[in-house]
Amino acid sequence: MTTTPHRTIGPQLDHAFVERLAARRPTRFQHNLPGHPLLSLDEIARLGEELPPASVSVEVGEKPIAAGAAEGVAVQVDDIGAAIRNIATTSSWFTLLHIHQVDRYQLLVDEIIDGLAATSGLSPASLRRRMGFLFASSPRAVTAAHFDIEHSFCMQLQGTRTLGFGKWADDDERAKDVRDYWNGDFGRFHTMPATTDEFEIGPGDGCYIPPWTPHWITNHDETSLSMTVTFFNDDNEDESLVQAFNTKFENRGLHPRRYGVSPGRDRAKVRFMRAYGATKRRLGMSDSGGGSH
Repeated sequence: MTTTPHRTIGPQLDHAFVERLAARRPTRFQHNLPGHPLLSLDEIARLGEELPPASVSVEVGEKPIAAGAAEGVAVQVDDIGAAIRNIATTSSWFTLLHIHQVDRYQLLVDEIIDGLAATSGLSPASLRRRMGFLFASSPRAVTAAHFDIEHSFCMQLQGTRTLGFGKWADDDERAKDVRDYWNGDFGRFHTMPATTDEFEIGPGDGCYIPPWTPHWITNHDETSLSMTVTFFNDDNEDESLVQAFNTKFENRGLHPRRYGVSPGRDRAKVRFMRAYGATKRRLGMSDSGGGSH
């Protein structure tokens, strides 16, 4: 994709990306994050020590691509910082979740997403619920096959990996996996989706990963460091709210129409879920959020 003269530290995108975002098409790009002072191995390890335990996820590095539930490959680590610093030899896979809860990384996430908006012509205000994640993994480690519900921008900092994309066999299979997501499995696959494309990404390379798009990543023979930033806009936020609404009623034995079948009903479901969420916030109730991976 052609880059713009506007230089940002994050994804270098042009105005053609607006159409690709709307169409949910994976898109390669370049970025300028390698060498950033907050993104060295030592700084990532320091952040891992700083974050609460619930914001650090550790898995076995070498595992099947379709690894299923995270619990089956999870690893308990006592010294997070040391394990990340020794990632080259620990055969492990670390995710630091919701790094935007730390002020210096919140500023970095906003700088990246605001820059993305500037180069592509998107309105920064339309890119909401911004989140950031950092990943450190050993040589030949695998990011298991899964899908996310956010617009995601994966940016490679160190090492080379192969990013694969897949598809569901049909709409029924997709609907089942979406329902399972809202029931707590966070989009992880137990069987391998059909491969549709593969991209090799090295330092300075990145890729837009659309919401509800099966994908996985395999490391080459070197340590990998990467960063992902995500956001919601009207498109995926509305679909997420309808899916959450539908799952609540499917769990009660009802059969609501899938998202996109009835736009009028979708709008009513979105209004209901927003009102429901606002009421929960006023009462001090909240659902625990999952990670991007």
